[in-house]
Parts: sequence; C-alpha cells; structure tokens
Amino acid sequence: MNPARDTSFDDKMHTSERSDSTDRARLLVDEEDAHWAGKKSVRSGPARWLNIILVVVIAIISCLVGIFIGHNQGDSDKACTRRITQYSPVVSHVGLNYHKQQFNGSLLKENIFRQDASPEVDAAWESLGANYRSIRVPPEEAEKSGLAPDQVKINEKYGGGYPANVEGFHHLHCLNLLRQSLYYNYDYYHDLGKGAFTNNDYVVRRHVTHCLDIIRQQLMCSVDVGVLGQVWVHPEHPEPFVDFNTEHKCRNFEQIREWAEQNQLPETVPNDFLQPPKIGDRVYAEIP
Repeated sequence: MNPARDTSFDDKMHTSERSDSTDRARLLVDEEDAHWAGKKSVRSGPARWLNIILVVVIAIISCLVGIFIGHNQGDSDKACTRRITQYSPVVSHVGLNYHKQQFNGSLLKENIFRQDASPEVDAAWESLGANYRSIRVPPEEAEKSGLAPDQVKINEKYGGGYPANVEGFHHLHCLNLLRQSLYYNYDYYHDLGKGAFTNNDYVVRRHVTHCLDIIRQQLMCSVDVGVLGQVWVHPEHPEPFVDFNTEHKCRNFEQIREWAEQNQLPETVPNDFLQPPKIGDRVYAEIP
C-alpha cells in the first residue's frame, strides 16, 4: 500500500513558487512601466513646445491671409476704377472705394430732397455739392484727365492749370434743376430769379433739356443691371408692388464731395485769372 502523500506541503511549495513568479512578473512590469513613463516624461516637454509653435504659426498664417484678402480687395477696387472710370485728380487725391448701401425707394414717404420748394430744400441740395465751383487740374494731370492743350487755362501768375468741374456734381446740378423746373416748383424759382432762372424762359428751357439729356446719357452709360423684386401690400386684399429698396455697391461719395468742396476755385477772381486764348486754342463761333 502506498504511503499516503501529504499534498499540503507540495501545494504550499507550488503556491509559494507561483507567488514568487507572480511578484517577479509584477516587478518587471512595474519597472517597464516606469521606464516608459520616464521616456514619456522626457518627451512631454518638446511635444508641448511643438504644440505652442504650431498654434503660433497658424495664427500668423491666418493674419497674413486676412491681410492678403484685404490687399486684394483694395487692388480689386483700383482695377475696377481703372477699367470703368475716366482718370481725374479725384482718383489720385481721394481714391475710389466701394461699399454696400441700401437705397431709400419709398413711393409715398418723402425725405427733404423730395419736398416742395423751400429754403430748407434748397439747402439740402446745396449740401450735396449741386452748385460747386470749378477745381484746378494741374498741367501734368490734364491730358490723362481728358483735357486738351487747346482748352481754357488759368493764367500762369495764378498757378496755371485748367479750370474744370467734377462731372458727378454737374449731374447733381442738373437733377436739381429738373426738380426746380417741376410744374409745382417752377413759379417759385422763376419768381426767385436766381441761378439758372436769371435767364429768360428760352434759355431756362434749353438749360433744362440739356440737363435732362445729360442725365439720360449718364444713366445709359452706367446702366444699372440690378433687379427689382416685388412685395405684397394691403393684407386685406394682397397685391404685388415693386420693392425699390434695393442694395447697391456705391462709391465713397462723402470723401469725394469734401475734396471737391475744399478744392474749389475762389468765388471771386481777378479779371485776368484766365489766360486769353492763343493761336491754336479752341474757340467756337457760338455755344455748342
């Protein structure tokens, strides 16, 4: 009969061995974790700086892109000006830029520019530059501004150059004259006898039709290709009505107006302010 085997000691021995093996394995794992943790710790410093540098680079690139876009917008405005605008001192001294502007297209609600003739209405139109005097175009800018050597010049002893009017303000002058000539305003200005109405009725009529045709040509030359949508009016019985309150791309009118105002020739000038015509200068037999 085989002697009974005490397995308890063997079991304990095996358990002890397994325990020792487990402890050694844990120790190895802990050491390896510590090893890699140390490496991660060493790497965390440079990685953090790389992230910071990346953020700074992205910020700089964003700023440069913004500057580039803004510069391109300015270049686009200049390119547009060169393509569709006759050069003038306004271009070089003021510059042209564009902005979005909502038109007031109300049919029934009047603003000051639409009201019946009065000193207040006249002052409003005057404030737009409707009666600004001529400016001086320097000789070096005359040809590229469309002026010819045989046109009227300012006497050299008063600075030389060419007297000229900014066309946009002549258009406003013409529109103002059409307003003054409306049937319900005409008698007021005829009796006042100022400006265009210092002339006889024949000349006033020719002046008005000249202005009418100048505005016609200007509107056709710079024809607006925007579209007018429609809105509903009268909720009880809805019907469509044209929406004239549209958005437009407009030039910097106020800056141009200020420059034209500040650069007007004097209100009174000496009798010899203009240089008398010389041989070769353009002299018409009558008013064209």
